[in-house]
Amino acid sequence: MKDPGMLQLLMATEPKQLARLPEAPLDKALAEVQALKNAPPSAAPVPPPPPPAAITPEPIAPAAPAAAPVEQVNPLDAPLAVLATNIWRAQARMIDPKTGEVREEMRRLYRHIEGALEAFNTMGVRLSDWLGQPYDSGLPVKVLSFQPTPEITRDTVIEAVRPAVFWQDRLLQVGEIIVGIPPSTPSK
Repeated sequence: MKDPGMLQLLMATEPKQLARLPEAPLDKALAEVQALKNAPPSAAPVPPPPPPAAITPEPIAPAAPAAAPVEQVNPLDAPLAVLATNIWRAQARMIDPKTGEVREEMRRLYRHIEGALEAFNTMGVRLSDWLGQPYDSGLPVKVLSFQPTPEITRDTVIEAVRPAVFWQDRLLQVGEIIVGIPPSTPSK
């Protein structure tokens, strides 16, 4: 059986059946290094590495298309935003929406997610989803839809699809939200 992908693990309805941390290929890598050390030197000369100007790194694309173009100053901005978003989504899947508490079967894994988010905080990475906050058109978000919601009296963020990600107060990723609006009153 093929190992489940990260997305399948995060979206699983029965995480206990699928939840396994991916096996680290460390043993394989160490065996390959050991084999290279023990191998006799080859007769063919090792070509010198290309000059730095000739190396063209492949662009790293985010897992999902960006909501809106954000100027990427550092090549690690997009992957950092994707990593933060995936950790944010994992955290959200571990919390029971009815109680707001961590699900019992996720308690051990949840502390690692908290540790990752604390590390991001230490690095200056901040995630904002504005859940439950009044909607302001100046927020760095893309509104995916406006939904009439009977429980609210003013425009409010009722769902976050993707958080806005900031690094040292610089926007790395525009958030994606759904805004609840008060139901329209019928005219008489």
